[in-house]
Amino acid sequence: MRAREKAAEGPAAWIRVLPVVVAAALAAAGCAAGGPGYGLPRTGGPGRELRLALREWSGFPVSAARRPVVLVGPAVLGPGGALSAAAKTAFLRADIRAPRAFPPGPGAADGYPLIGARRAFRAFGAGPAPVPAARADLAVTGVRLGAAAFWTDRGKERLPAWLFAFRGVGGTAAVLAVAPPATWSPVRRSVPGSATGWSARLGPDGRTLTVRFFGAPSGTGPCTATYHLLAASSPAAVAVAVRTRMHYGGGVTCAAVGVPVRVTTVLPAPLGARVLVDAADGAPIPVLVMARRPLA
Repeated sequence: MRAREKAAEGPAAWIRVLPVVVAAALAAAGCAAGGPGYGLPRTGGPGRELRLALREWSGFPVSAARRPVVLVGPAVLGPGGALSAAAKTAFLRADIRAPRAFPPGPGAADGYPLIGARRAFRAFGAGPAPVPAARADLAVTGVRLGAAAFWTDRGKERLPAWLFAFRGVGGTAAVLAVAPPATWSPVRRSVPGSATGWSARLGPDGRTLTVRFFGAPSGTGPCTATYHLLAASSPAAVAVAVRTRMHYGGGVTCAAVGVPVRVTTVLPAPLGARVLVDAADGAPIPVLVMARRPLA
């Protein structure tokens, strides 16, 4: 009997590492009439967006003894290795046959509270896009508690995970086993063209912040842009937005290709344990924290 369940935890994602940065539209705008704008399409002024993003994260327990896990990647990782087309389709459609029994698990591991194996199985939901009807399903042959690497707003972390093995498939699928409130995610706004996929680097001083995204080349000539990073702070988060001024040359056709762009600002106070978020949709931005070099 097929035990196909969809959970409130959200849809499963196929094997992916970080959200894809889609910003070529910014460069494509070089063929239109010019004027000031923002790094990606926005729905309101930057001040309002910054305040709203900070409000969404106002409950983040920044002073907790152990910082909650803030995911910037999927909580469900597909099995590694080569998969047949039928197996991949079955995984995407959540055509997964549950085991006859789920193993009991501890209430905590590595200092985190855990969800049970049955709840983890429910995280296998419908895939991100429609796929043809599956000709086969995947049968779970084993479930065990282990660990897997998940992308968080502070880099890749090895965290407790329920590992699922399938008949005829090499490797295992991993479902994050850390339970709320040790994971944190606010209700996000859905904004077409939002800046999800940005990344940032924090200098050794904890204040020098460089945000990386894709856009038109920096400069003042035709088909380039100048950028200014706007930031607003609260006790729980720092929200950022990018103000962009496109430069157009008369009769010049600009290629619709985005290039890596870096914009730097200095925060009034160190970022610390606060979350860095995109003002467009409140999504967390992954931050690489540079360590302070020891004196020679």
